[in-house]
Amino acid sequence: MKLLRLVVSDLHLGTGVRDGHPNPFEDFLFDDRFAELLAYYDELGGRDADIELILNGDIFDLLKIKVGGIWPSEITDEIAAEKLRQCLDGHPRFVRALQDFLRNPRHRITYLPGNHDLDMWLSGPQSLFKRYLGSTGGADRIRFITESDTYSLPEGIQIRHGHQLERIHRVDYRAMTYKRRDGTDILDIPWGSLWILEVMNPAKEQRSYVDRIQPLSRFLLGAILFDTRFALSFMFRTTLYFLRRRIFTFRAWRDRLRHLPRLLREEILSLGTYDDMAIRELKRMRGVHTLIVGHSHGPRFREIAKDKLLINTGTWMRMVNLDIQFLGQDSGLTYALIEYDDDGNPKSRLMRWIGRQLPYEPIPYAE
Repeated sequence: MKLLRLVVSDLHLGTGVRDGHPNPFEDFLFDDRFAELLAYYDELGGRDADIELILNGDIFDLLKIKVGGIWPSEITDEIAAEKLRQCLDGHPRFVRALQDFLRNPRHRITYLPGNHDLDMWLSGPQSLFKRYLGSTGGADRIRFITESDTYSLPEGIQIRHGHQLERIHRVDYRAMTYKRRDGTDILDIPWGSLWILEVMNPAKEQRSYVDRIQPLSRFLLGAILFDTRFALSFMFRTTLYFLRRRIFTFRAWRDRLRHLPRLLREEILSLGTYDDMAIRELKRMRGVHTLIVGHSHGPRFREIAKDKLLINTGTWMRMVNLDIQFLGQDSGLTYALIEYDDDGNPKSRLMRWIGRQLPYEPIPYAE
């Protein structure tokens, strides 16, 4: 019996695109490629293989979806389901690919919500997701990881989206909602998500590429020279947001001053890179030899010491990297593949989907 696990993250599906109509908030243009990927492994495994598709966070970019003409900051069960519905309806090919995948009774899906699709923690969007995918059967083989950010496999492999490694995106899984005055449960999203709603989304309306360039700090330095008004406005709005949300929310000046160094260190200066934080986390874990993350959009495959492996599945968004080490444009299509030998020993690899050579590719709009 074969066992395969596919791990993908950071697809960032929005509401879709119509030919000739740019949508600055749609970053996933690879529905057909994703369908090819699932079809390939379905054929490769045949009837005898168990295949688990692990959707490791930020599959849907629900932070960019408007409801009633606004980006809601108070996320109820109903609002979360409506945002997801727009994404599912906007990507029928993606939905059909998952439906076809689940036609095989040996296939299953495990979903870990990330910081951009944290709404999937709520029961409303979970039920909607199962209803869309379960129309051909298989809804009972869809599982959501909601008690923590971690999916641990018995073979010493741990899978996380990775937002918990960064203070600005961290959530408390013991208290994911709070009560509004009318008694409605509201998803308690982190301040990093609120920054996206209040600062990044309006900026993306003006410059659709702003969140597809990394590192953002290097882009802003260049933009000061070449796009001065936008860069200064973005930095001003970010500073104003930080002061309003993180400084002037404390009850007393003593608390403000006492917490300011920690806030600056954890949320602005961020000791080390995301890779550094992931490596530190991997080194301290016992009984775990492989850590698979996403979140940062940077694909990585790194051996740590002799018996530790860090894999970052990257993203399927078209990214532009200004870091000298990774300079250039990258269209992604990366994922992790976990294969098992006859003795049940796993082998994890970082893969890039190539698929069949296409004679042409339609362009829905040109930026």
